[in-house]
Amino acid sequence: MPRCLNPRCGANNPVGRAVCGNCECLLPGAVVAGRYRVESLLGLGGMGAVYQADDTFEMQKVALKVISTLSNNVDVQTAQERFRREARYAHQLKHKNIVPVLNFGQDGMLLYLAMALVTGGTLKALLKGERPLPAEQARLYLNDIAEAIDAVHAHPRQIVHRDIKPSNLLIHQDDGRLVLADFGIARAMQKESALTQRGWAVGTEHYIAPEQEAGNAEPASDIYSMGVVAYQMFTGLLPFQAVVRYRVSEIPLPSKINPALPAALDPVIMRAMETEPAKRYPSARAFADAVNDALNTNPAFPVVPPTPSLSDMPTLPITSADLPPLVLAAQAVQAQAPLNNASIMVRLIVPENPCSACGQENRSNSRFCRRCGHPLNDTAPLVTEGCQVGYVSDPGRLHVSEVNEDMLLVVQGLCANLAPPPRPYGLFAVADGLRRSGKTASGHEASRLAIETVADVLPPQLSTPLPPGSSQLSFKQGLAGGNSPARSAAAGGPPQDALLLEQWLRECVRRANQVIYHCNTDYDIEMASTLAVALVYKYHLYVANVGDCRVYHYRAGQGLQLITKDHTLAANLVEAQLFTPDELYKSAKRNQHYRYLGQSTPVQVDFFQQEVKAGDLILLCSDGLWHMLRDERLQELLAQGQRDDPQKLARTLVDAANVAGGEGNVSAIVVKIQ
Repeated sequence: MPRCLNPRCGANNPVGRAVCGNCECLLPGAVVAGRYRVESLLGLGGMGAVYQADDTFEMQKVALKVISTLSNNVDVQTAQERFRREARYAHQLKHKNIVPVLNFGQDGMLLYLAMALVTGGTLKALLKGERPLPAEQARLYLNDIAEAIDAVHAHPRQIVHRDIKPSNLLIHQDDGRLVLADFGIARAMQKESALTQRGWAVGTEHYIAPEQEAGNAEPASDIYSMGVVAYQMFTGLLPFQAVVRYRVSEIPLPSKINPALPAALDPVIMRAMETEPAKRYPSARAFADAVNDALNTNPAFPVVPPTPSLSDMPTLPITSADLPPLVLAAQAVQAQAPLNNASIMVRLIVPENPCSACGQENRSNSRFCRRCGHPLNDTAPLVTEGCQVGYVSDPGRLHVSEVNEDMLLVVQGLCANLAPPPRPYGLFAVADGLRRSGKTASGHEASRLAIETVADVLPPQLSTPLPPGSSQLSFKQGLAGGNSPARSAAAGGPPQDALLLEQWLRECVRRANQVIYHCNTDYDIEMASTLAVALVYKYHLYVANVGDCRVYHYRAGQGLQLITKDHTLAANLVEAQLFTPDELYKSAKRNQHYRYLGQSTPVQVDFFQQEVKAGDLILLCSDGLWHMLRDERLQELLAQGQRDDPQKLARTLVDAANVAGGEGNVSAIVVKIQ
């Protein structure tokens, strides 16, 4: 019987279970994402559990973090959003003093984060005896912490870690340096919604800054936490412990507790813990340098100034200018399409040497699937059934100097989470940020949140292979949720793909709405966006939309069909025959939306589906395109360019809209069915 790894539980479980029936911890031998085999429990926390696991694909040990729902107060949806945030930010930051994230994703309803395994212990363990560290060791550790914090703050979205504490500072087994872990409550101050919930403390009590406790975390909050850690390293005590032990009303100066310290160090550490953020150091490096200078006044503490090098600098996501062209596996050639930029997100989610029977990833030299044993000599379906895609997003002729408030998503991958055999899918979305009256934020922020939410929610649901027997990682019913294909299969037969896809598309749009709505509530602003999402799978087109981004279907001989419905006052008046179709393009009411993301929650989502066939064209566009080009003109351009490369056709459509006036941001995605 597998015994639960949680020392507070220790329950014996039936053979074959992957999750403890008592505390929901993963059991020894459980496999996550078809590759990570759990070996032992490294730690439990409010945000999740961390296990030592064997990466059977790369043949190495990793630290595997998964979400925890031990508290009855946990909102699973908020937990998932927090976890994706941790994964995204930690994966973007590459620095020698930050624990590297190797992989992250979703296995069913289980979110996981694979990190390099650091086995040297934690700073918390060194401080457990409430004795100060040797001053030179504390100084070196403080410089490591400064490097990590400044690397976090250098992120373009102004990340605040919000949980700097000894248990999140790990000692590297190779050279003893400190590395920073756990971005579970990290927050992008400019562009992310605040995700707090009842039952989860944001930060740790003794290290949290006053403004963070009030819900207003900023970069200076991490400097405060760093100051508390410094105080603890140099004195052995937390500030509140020193106040109690010495029976004083003010925090004792470090040199009063540890006489070996120079008095010059006292104001340095106390400044970092100032109540007012503006009085603290402007950066973690400035704080560490001040500590170095203070210790250098005492001959007993010689300080060697740190020498910056390229290897010490944080590595952030590659910009579009640095990326190679997207390689579409469907064509096995380079796609002649624009690269990722601030308005376009492109992803190719194809496992290496995928099994044509189950979709499992395999080594390039494998002859048989390591999961189901199927021969790997079949032609990958993505080669024969993929889509050709072109996409362009332009600020518009009249808004060249302004921020483009449109955002596009292009994802191509192999769907391994529906009825076998796995088949390729194409996921496409257009979001158009709206400018509202009152306290506003950039429309691009709203459209970006919408697209990132779709990208976070749908691809993992589509691309993650089901565990063997559909029960390997079956959590309790409340955690697994009602949309799990594995649970549908277990309930009696294979899941009905069309019904599941409708649920998933509607839900991802609702989630996008919730993110924007709660961001508005948290920050007292008014962001809004429209959104159209289209999924092509097994020669069927599935569409969900809110607002007036449009999806069209063109077939030679049958012409152009508008699939979506606009949620504007002008469209309603046309439908009620109070406006002529021509007035739709002239009236100011075409820009007055009665339904959009961020308005309220829940939001009503329209859904459409229909069959497509090889040679058909799918067009997704923002209102900046169809406001300038009427349906007749769109049909003419699509007919003329049907045999062209989709990228050329997308460019033609956007250029035509600019020639016609370019009154708004103009975006188009053209999909050619193979």
